Amino acid sequence: MYNNAHIFEVDSNKYVIDHHRMFFCQLDKDADDALAYTLNGEKTGAELTNNPTLKLLIGSGFFLSAFKEYEVPNFNYDRMNFSFAPIHECNFTCKYCFAKDGEDSTCNGTKFDKKKIDELLNYIYKKKYTHISNYKFDFVSGGEPLLNASVLEYFLGRVRHLDEELDKSTTVMVVTNGTLLSPEIISMLDNHNVYLGISLDGPKQVHNRNRVYKDGSGTYDDVINGIKMLEASGASPRLKDAWAMTVVTKNTGSLVNVMEHGLNLGFRRMQMQLVRLPSTHPVSFNSSDLVKLKADYKELYSHMLDRAEDGDLSLIKMIANDNDSFGKFIGRLLLRDISFYRCFAGKNKISFSALGDIYPCDSFCGSKDFLMGSIDESEVETGVYEMFKDAHVLNCNKCKECWARFICGGDCYYNSFNNNGNIYEPDYITCHMNRFFIEHAIDLLIKLKIIDPKLVQQLTKFLRVG
Repeated sequence: MYNNAHIFEVDSNKYVIDHHRMFFCQLDKDADDALAYTLNGEKTGAELTNNPTLKLLIGSGFFLSAFKEYEVPNFNYDRMNFSFAPIHECNFTCKYCFAKDGEDSTCNGTKFDKKKIDELLNYIYKKKYTHISNYKFDFVSGGEPLLNASVLEYFLGRVRHLDEELDKSTTVMVVTNGTLLSPEIISMLDNHNVYLGISLDGPKQVHNRNRVYKDGSGTYDDVINGIKMLEASGASPRLKDAWAMTVVTKNTGSLVNVMEHGLNLGFRRMQMQLVRLPSTHPVSFNSSDLVKLKADYKELYSHMLDRAEDGDLSLIKMIANDNDSFGKFIGRLLLRDISFYRCFAGKNKISFSALGDIYPCDSFCGSKDFLMGSIDESEVETGVYEMFKDAHVLNCNKCKECWARFICGGDCYYNSFNNNGNIYEPDYITCHMNRFFIEHAIDLLIKLKIIDPKLVQQLTKFLRVG
């Protein structure tokens, strides 16, 4: 039998999670002692409690299991996820940019033209992935996509034509810094059923610390003008329901202010991601920053619970998505979604450079060590696919012994490589914070149920609808 229980404490409240079955509950002193006896091999432990629920759980095998590990599922994808930068250039010079403002050593200054778009789409729709019915394209990072708006528009038109011709379904997400939005571009994006994300790091002072123009001046006012232009336009509710894309750095400060600011601007969905840079970078986190970072999240956490006391789940719903550093664990725990991988980079998620080269994701774009092939020579084998296929939590030494492995799914591969030179070795800061996030997500869900069980039902329905 194996011990699948993790007992922990949040603000003097004791909890336990069966991390194989994704079941968790609160413990009183009596149940805590009884469970501890049982997990230590004392068969009479369950008899020490008068809690009938705990007796039933222990008797049914919860917290103990006859199997040691799950079997990693086979990859039978019904959707492929692609990303590429229409142009490897940007009008910003963000201090945390992994792509060096689009000036990657390999992709430097390159951009797609209509001919390269046709070659790419022919490779995807008519050559390599003909068996797939659903595609998603993300224009997320590596360059500002609206600097090559005419080619982006051509791409969107070709995709909609191919959907109709080949009976496919394609979703497109465009993330922009917001400064190049215009009535014409808004109309173009809306006409092609695009989903939109706008990079915004918080109130003006916070945003302008890192997101600046090449001359060092702040970009906040121009971003806000773009957001207001979108809101005043005749665009569909789908396009107006844009995501706020936020990078959390060591100088972000109050996360409550960041989220309330986004909410006041009309955003209903937000992803806040911890910056992914080496710990030596001026805006990145190191071990000495953990106390402050956790305090900032605890302030946010308390604020969300205060709102929930009044029946308001708006802030929780804003970050309850699989891209937010904290919010993703709320969904995984509530829906009991087991994760073997941090993401599907290099598997059903790949990225293309303007040179036609293929990489596991946009963060690795331009790195020769992670080249997977090209759209001109699709049969190139570099071993990168196998590397990422095998990069699950049961193959990572630090992950496979961690209680949080099936909830966490591991570190971002790019972040692991950035900090440790190995996609199989997670970053210490990520590991520490993910365990913190998971424990506080459990505390949050249990406290929501105590406030009103209907709140948990509402949140579950929201997550299932997506």
